[in-house]
Amino acid sequence: MNIGFKKRWIKLIVQIVFFIVLSIVFVYPFQKNGIIYFGDDMKYHVNRILELINNLKNGNIYPYIYTYTFDKIGYPLGIFYPWITLLPFALFSILLKNTVNGIYAGFAFYTFLTLIFMYICVRKMNKSKFQANIAAILYTFCAYRTIDAFSRFALGEFLGMVFLPLCLYGMYAILFGNKKDWPFLAFGMSFTLLSHVLSTFIFTLALLTIFLIFIWFVEDKIATIVSLLKSGMLAITSSAIFLFPFIEQELFQKFSPPSPMDISSTANYMDQIVQSSLRNSVLRDSSGTVYGIGITLLAVIIIGIVFFEKFDLTSKIIYLLGIISFVITSTIFPWNLFKDTPVSLIQFPMRILMLTSVFLSYSGSDILESMMSSINSVTGKKLFKVSMILLIIIPWFSSISQLKKDPQSNIDIYKGSLKEYRNGTAWYLDQYTPKKSMPFYKEIEHHLAIIDGKKEKIISIDSKPNELIYSNLKVKAGEKIDLPVSIYKNLHVYQAGKELSLINSKRNTITFRANSNKNVVVKYVPSIIDRLGILLTSMTWIIFLAVVIYKRVKYKVRHGTISY
Repeated sequence: MNIGFKKRWIKLIVQIVFFIVLSIVFVYPFQKNGIIYFGDDMKYHVNRILELINNLKNGNIYPYIYTYTFDKIGYPLGIFYPWITLLPFALFSILLKNTVNGIYAGFAFYTFLTLIFMYICVRKMNKSKFQANIAAILYTFCAYRTIDAFSRFALGEFLGMVFLPLCLYGMYAILFGNKKDWPFLAFGMSFTLLSHVLSTFIFTLALLTIFLIFIWFVEDKIATIVSLLKSGMLAITSSAIFLFPFIEQELFQKFSPPSPMDISSTANYMDQIVQSSLRNSVLRDSSGTVYGIGITLLAVIIIGIVFFEKFDLTSKIIYLLGIISFVITSTIFPWNLFKDTPVSLIQFPMRILMLTSVFLSYSGSDILESMMSSINSVTGKKLFKVSMILLIIIPWFSSISQLKKDPQSNIDIYKGSLKEYRNGTAWYLDQYTPKKSMPFYKEIEHHLAIIDGKKEKIISIDSKPNELIYSNLKVKAGEKIDLPVSIYKNLHVYQAGKELSLINSKRNTITFRANSNKNVVVKYVPSIIDRLGILLTSMTWIIFLAVVIYKRVKYKVRHGTISY
């Protein structure tokens, strides 16, 4: 092993350790108290994690329907809400034998990935290691990412932000950079889709807008479009494990849009957003505040005006995209024009702050890189680097201290119980209930079966992965049984070891004629399409990893860093 190779390895290890420390810093102030502070969607996502924990303990990795949580109504959350990227939270919970620590370990893991991805993407744009580090730290500790993680506990959106840098760099590479880096866009979008459908929709709108604007400035348009198409195809095969079952159910019957909202009424006034950012607030909006970008990124907007002329063309565009996306989140943008369009599916314009955060984090690193270039002494540069990192993290500590003390964060803390949270805000059971079943939604939620024409509340329901077992139903052979489980494609019903034929039901629920007085089993059986999705995703990941490893080894052999 030559000296240069050894030095590179040492630098790599130091960089990784640095990011691990920062990842721990991000979660430790919360984890040290042994609780998870209340966030808007905390109950909902804790229930999702508990479902995965129960499935993993029983040897199943893919819960199509939730049978241990969400009130045991056979809720198909595994089909409609991506679960792959939720696995680390469940796995850490099992390994650490503590759900609270497991969830924080999951946050730390994805914080580490966020740092890595942002660092790599900035380096890929031929920027210095210092600038890449600053961009990664600014993005990782930005206000809106903290809000997603802890104030809102919007786990899906938080996970989407992990992969956003990959998506944006991938599009940049396809348009103006190294077109061979098109897989960045493919896997960035794929893993966003495997985390949060709504974030995927927002990123797609943003990337499509960027593409349509800048494609006209690209010389080789055909090669660019080919790279984009390749990226799209790879993204589909990589996410087929979720995408195929999702599309299959959507084509089977009609569903209402989840939590529809008037997007024009959920936009905030610009002065409120600026004031929230000036206060560096990450408090929940129920505390009377609105969500902003924090004092650090607001400072980037202001200082960026001074440094704008020093930016190169790419940096100028990114800075302007940051400002434009920031303004779009407010009432200045005419959201009323999009009230009854697919754009309204984003529900809250503030979600666009995900994009603002990554753009301004890059711009902030540009500003600090420019500042450091004017420092001549080595000692001065080192002091400047340390000072700037502290300047980013100290305000973050201040904001989370406010969050932890806020009464709204302490109204219903999670201490690690394996019992599911109960009530509507923990379930949102109406979101993926078929339209035909919605008039009877409350009957389903309250476990009201119809046995031989009479409504009876079911008391005893046992759970297995993707399977509900109804015992003590007190039924007789030949009686018509209407269970409080909505109809979904691939649901089957069994009694006395035999599959029974489903019959039409006014409630659009599992209905059949009993063949005995034995227990009834409702089970999700994966279809050929479901299995094809698993196969396609598995093959995509395996083949891609094999190609990457092969090219890496080939490169090292060619450059003499490996000998046989």
